[in-house]
Amino acid sequence: MPKFLHRSEIVIIQYYFYVKALIYINGDKMIWIKNQDKYSDKLKLIFKTTLTICSIVFAVKFSPQCRDGIINGLSLCMTVLIPSLFVFMVIAQYVANDKVTDLFGRLFSPITTKLLKLPKESSTVLLLSLIGGYPIGARCVATLFDNRLINEEQAKKLSLIAVSSGPGFVLNYLGSALLENTKAGIILFISQIIAFFTVAVLIGRTYKVTNESTKAYKKRYNSGIVEAVESGTKATANMCAMVIAFSALISVFDFLLSDYPVVCDALACFLEVTTACNRICNKYPLYIISFVTGFSGLCVHFQIFSAVKEIRINKFAFFMWRIIQGITASIATYILLIIYPLTDEVFSTVEATHHSNAAPLWGCCALVLTAVCFLNSLSKTKLNRR
Repeated sequence: MPKFLHRSEIVIIQYYFYVKALIYINGDKMIWIKNQDKYSDKLKLIFKTTLTICSIVFAVKFSPQCRDGIINGLSLCMTVLIPSLFVFMVIAQYVANDKVTDLFGRLFSPITTKLLKLPKESSTVLLLSLIGGYPIGARCVATLFDNRLINEEQAKKLSLIAVSSGPGFVLNYLGSALLENTKAGIILFISQIIAFFTVAVLIGRTYKVTNESTKAYKKRYNSGIVEAVESGTKATANMCAMVIAFSALISVFDFLLSDYPVVCDALACFLEVTTACNRICNKYPLYIISFVTGFSGLCVHFQIFSAVKEIRINKFAFFMWRIIQGITASIATYILLIIYPLTDEVFSTVEATHHSNAAPLWGCCALVLTAVCFLNSLSKTKLNRR
């Protein structure tokens, strides 16, 4: 027994966020509390209750700021997110549910199986993550896991990798609309690809999957375009709801910290990437924008956590890998700017505020692909009826 403890006193030692306690009673007994879940649930209830009360107070007290933030979030969703990502959401659900997954798996199996130590079915997820954008990779991972094409440990590893900004966001929104410089958008997109594959290789070589067998899993396919549209619509609605909520929160912080614009910009970058890029473009260097795009913000992180909630990924590890991805993208942008300097003046003191309402070229191509898939599903239905 430690000398500093009196025989009559009770000492509780707590560590981390779990209620693991070592109790000394009367100096003679040492008892470990084993029912951690009971106390953990109580702490979660206290935290959620406090957060709910604070949210209500903030919503009432700062209702004008919340209104402005909601309007801004709705504008971003209608002009940027939905035109850029909705079609890719539908394609992601369709491809991940169809036998096209096996086709991509055979084509890119050397990369996924030997380099990343993942099943060949993961190739589709990686490809759609690069083409579609942030939340689509997580949706594909969840779909593959639900269809028993990958096991839980493989899904956890793949969830850490399949996070990237798509060309619709980087080229159309950042490059054309905000920076008004196509070359800057290309540099940003190449940097994101470099960061994506760098993080993928690092995770692939360091994250060890103890159970690599998927033989016990039975593959189930569902190629209906109607189901894909329904799932894509729900995913898009959830994404827009998160963006609107975070936009309202950022608007409140802008009001409270109006004397500290740099702090407000940093908070926006930490919370929501679309709003942040709208603020920092033409104000900060391109490599800072690249870091923010690679990090993606808590709003995107929460969307991914929601999509893969059945997989229970390590959230702290996910957050740290996003920081590494952002730093890698920033370094890649800095090097590319040295090799290919921008001739046009990208950074100015006046912030661009207009947005492009036109769907990107990638979206048009994706729309054509969706139509082909739809016709394919109709032909299958007719054959089955015959």
